[in-house]
Amino acid sequence: MQKMKFNVKAENQGLAITAKAGKHQIVLDEGAQMGGKDTGPNPMQNVLASLASCENVTAHVVAKEIGFDLQALSFNITGVFDPRGFMGDHSVRPYFEEVTVEVKVTTTEPPERIAALQAEVESRCPVYTLLKAADVKLKDKWESA
Repeated sequence: MQKMKFNVKAENQGLAITAKAGKHQIVLDEGAQMGGKDTGPNPMQNVLASLASCENVTAHVVAKEIGFDLQALSFNITGVFDPRGFMGDHSVRPYFEEVTVEVKVTTTEPPERIAALQAEVESRCPVYTLLKAADVKLKDKWESA
């Protein structure tokens, strides 16, 4: 299998950025408290949304491989971030310290199969494993909806 390559082109308007990813356009911004105009999610919120999306895609791929009855997924993801690192305190890392992922799985499968799906997703999801490699504390709970 060939390696995949991704490209994003972006232009700013103040703190907002309009990124073009293929035929899609994404607007990221900051809220007024940071000097932005709140025209889109901030970059940290975007990371959490990307995690939900990536886990969703990975779960559907894995479910198909293992014959898992995956009807729907619902995500509630929270990240804890200490802004002092971003503001210049080099003793504090400038990214998430902890991310909590709560997933409700609509399925007829028993809890042990949900746990097996979760384990496989967490070992294969590119965004999840990126956060894990950055030593972000990941707290995960997958359960039947």
